[in-house]
Amino acid sequence: MRAVLSATRRARRRGVRSRGAIGACCAAAGLALVLAACGPVSGSAAGGNTPISGGTVIYANEPDFNATYIFPFTDPNDYTVANIDYFQYLLYRPLYWFGSGTGSNAKPYMNRELSLAYPPTYKGQQVTIKLKPNYKWSNGEPVSAQDVVFWLNMMKAEVANWGGFVPGGIPTNITNVQAKNATTVTMDVIGKFSEDWFTDNELSQVTPMPLAWDETGPGQKSNCHKLIADCARVYDYLNKQAKDISSYGTSPIWSVVDGPWKVQSLNTAGKLVLDINPKYSGTLPAHHITKFIEVPFTSEQAEYNVLQDPTASQKIDVGYLPTVDAPVPAAGSNVGANPPSLSNYDLSVVYAWELSYFPYNFKNTTAQGPVMKQLYFRQAFQRLVDQEGIIQGPLHGYGKPTIGPVGSMPPTNYLSPQLKKAGDQWPLSTADAASLLRSHGWRVVTNGTGVDTCARAGSGTNQCGPGIRAGTPLQFTLSYATGVDWMESAVKELVSNASLVGIKIIPDPETIGTVIGDVFYCSQMSPPDCGKWQMAYWGSWTFSPDFLPTGDTLFGQGSVNNGGNYVDPQNTHLINASLHARSPAKFQQALYTWENWLAGQLPVVYEPNAPTLVESAKNLHIGVQNPALTLTPEDWYFLK
Repeated sequence: MRAVLSATRRARRRGVRSRGAIGACCAAAGLALVLAACGPVSGSAAGGNTPISGGTVIYANEPDFNATYIFPFTDPNDYTVANIDYFQYLLYRPLYWFGSGTGSNAKPYMNRELSLAYPPTYKGQQVTIKLKPNYKWSNGEPVSAQDVVFWLNMMKAEVANWGGFVPGGIPTNITNVQAKNATTVTMDVIGKFSEDWFTDNELSQVTPMPLAWDETGPGQKSNCHKLIADCARVYDYLNKQAKDISSYGTSPIWSVVDGPWKVQSLNTAGKLVLDINPKYSGTLPAHHITKFIEVPFTSEQAEYNVLQDPTASQKIDVGYLPTVDAPVPAAGSNVGANPPSLSNYDLSVVYAWELSYFPYNFKNTTAQGPVMKQLYFRQAFQRLVDQEGIIQGPLHGYGKPTIGPVGSMPPTNYLSPQLKKAGDQWPLSTADAASLLRSHGWRVVTNGTGVDTCARAGSGTNQCGPGIRAGTPLQFTLSYATGVDWMESAVKELVSNASLVGIKIIPDPETIGTVIGDVFYCSQMSPPDCGKWQMAYWGSWTFSPDFLPTGDTLFGQGSVNNGGNYVDPQNTHLINASLHARSPAKFQQALYTWENWLAGQLPVVYEPNAPTLVESAKNLHIGVQNPALTLTPEDWYFLK
């Protein structure tokens, strides 16, 4: 998963991309533009009905949600939706593409048509991947089995620099990787494994790399595609080149693409200009745009001001409507009427395949660290999050409560029937929160008149808990990403609700990069180096490129995406049961058992899943929207 960001941001990193964090995805929660053209949509009368070729689309990025890193073997610090889904995938296609179906039936499932390879086949421990024969790199070389091995060898050699690594997962769980011929790759999986999991969460991470990149310097050829020992120097060279953003448009390395786009330029402010790849070997519609520009913004309101301004020097073709400015949906509808100031746009709503939450820092070594480890405290704290109030308030009627560790939108067969039926099990109740704290030894001060302190220290059932000293205050710092209005409103409400039961939350507004950096740096360090953060909120985690929400990426012990370092033996046991279930039926049951259990453990603070409110120009066809966050502007076209 990529921990990943939304406008609400998605911190995706297979390290944080949200592999999800930053997904992730990662990746922020609801207003990210997650458009993908998966099927035709008629243009409005104002825009005409005749498709035309060519043209430039100006696409508005969410606040501080900009491309910064081009090399698709992405390190943990750059593992975000902005880098992977909205940049790298446009240039370099992953082995398997996800996001299929149209309209309300769009799901985060494998898209066989857009994948570079046919679905893998399994025989015992051996996996066979057969590449489609029609894909080529822009330098004329075919996308081959050796390109896949090149990637897998890089993973073997540089696993510490791979943002999506999960202990026990790829590449440590495979051996005997071979290019059997030009289009066939085989490998053996070590130990028990679920075929669905291996396809959707392991092979989904692979992006074939051209042999033209197998160099240690300009003209200095290497053999990483055959010898793992050669990969370290190749990685060092490519990573160094990827740090030079100003060279992206002229680099002979990054100009070798197999996707439908190539880079013209990227500047340090985040403005990305892409041109159509004239040598793209995939299928393009008869009419399509030829230039795609992503433009940066520092806040939602800055983007909204430009969106409404017909005299803007660089008018937005595809943007988003902040929920705090959105029309309340009419009864029986999922979207309201567009504001009059946006009469030249069509408004639509899409829910990304993600999890909206913020983590506790279970590695925190201050006096508050042991408090966050207590389940009763997490239950009390969740009772202070008014998900429904946020949805009806700053989200203006848009959004769904997060009810556990598996997303509920869009509807999939991954969410257990029990959780689906239960819904939000922790609605706002300051009375219940206060009662839980009192029954566990806290002197509770209500109505915002003071801060609770531990009155009965100890490990008994009616005491504060192990490691919590008498007099310890319930006082916490919450760092959060600025720029998204509804999220800032949600933080203010949580601070107020908590004060009513004597919990003092000190809000610490930061840029999204600072919040994510603090969290995911800490997750990889020992406690003395863990930093001072206690709770951190950036938005959401996108289930990508681990599309099955099995928990190993986001909640697995040792995963770089487990930003809060949540560890529990039962959690590990139940996750492994799903990863090892060979039959689809056993896998599904194991997944349900795990999520039903973990939902009650509250390893993170659940926040509402906010949708993306997409504004697209009436004379622009963008197709249906893909909940898997993959973006395909090559399928868009203007109408006259």
